[in-house]
Amino acid sequence: MRGPGRGNTVARAAAVTLAATTTLAVATTLAACTTPGAGPSATATPSVAAAPTASTSPSASPSTSATVAVDLTRPGVARAVVDDLLEASGQTRAIMVSVTRTEASVAVEKHGVAETWGYRNGAISQVRSDINYVSQATFVPADYALDDVGALFRAGRAVSGSDAGQELQIVDYSAGLVAMTVTTNPESRTVFFNSDGTLLPTLDFTSADGLTDAYEAVVAARREGLQLGFGSDAGVHLDVAGTAEGTINRLQRSARTPVIVTSRTEQVAVSPFDPGAVDPAVVWAVIEAEREAGRYTYDQAWTCVVDRRNAEAAPRMHFTVGSQTFTTNLAGVRVSG
Repeated sequence: MRGPGRGNTVARAAAVTLAATTTLAVATTLAACTTPGAGPSATATPSVAAAPTASTSPSASPSTSATVAVDLTRPGVARAVVDDLLEASGQTRAIMVSVTRTEASVAVEKHGVAETWGYRNGAISQVRSDINYVSQATFVPADYALDDVGALFRAGRAVSGSDAGQELQIVDYSAGLVAMTVTTNPESRTVFFNSDGTLLPTLDFTSADGLTDAYEAVVAARREGLQLGFGSDAGVHLDVAGTAEGTINRLQRSARTPVIVTSRTEQVAVSPFDPGAVDPAVVWAVIEAEREAGRYTYDQAWTCVVDRRNAEAAPRMHFTVGSQTFTTNLAGVRVSG
């Protein structure tokens, strides 16, 4: 399963034959999207029609095959289209949602296989796709702020500096963690959003607030870890035992991305501990004390690794600040160095 990059955007393939006509239940919402100049008396509504069946003649009149494409960045439009795509799929959960200005798709899982439904050229149909189901997380699209994709695109442009070929995706971004992103083509910076449509904040690791936010994201309700790390460059990470013997999963929150999970095979010589016992404010207080003592400046890199090495009864915080190293207890009191 891909991340939110453009490399595996849903293929623009021909629609397959549908058993029945699918009509979008959002005609009134899209009324403003009709061809400019159409007066109030116009009878055509921009409803989404099903793709032609295999028996449709190429010479069919426009009145039987014409459809009306709409601008999915208009308020309310993307939400209505995604709802109808999901309804057409017969599922309530998705493995991916994709929206551009003119097209949308929803991938779902059916009997262990991915199936994709798309909105193309004003019509809804099942489409071919390079999306595969590999046990990635599913989600309910209604839980995500799709009511104004145009606003999300504008926010994405403000952060990335580009609005070329913008695409919104909701997808399992990393080991079961679902993220909503806006990307561009050509690629610029991927912009992450929370499910409510607010921008994922960029964190400052030269502040207690930045460390605390990252710590809360990786630790959450977890009460057992092998190593907890803080750093001016890499943010905050937590190593936990993987499901397979000998594997370690690292959850990391960096400045610009949500929590990302990576796995590795490693035999560790540390004992587990409760990461909830660590206070990021204490970590920052130690760094600030070093700065106030003239042994550290903000332009220097620093790290703090918390673990139970050497069969210690309690976890210790192991600091590297500039060129010096030292160890403290969880209260920030030096025990060595």
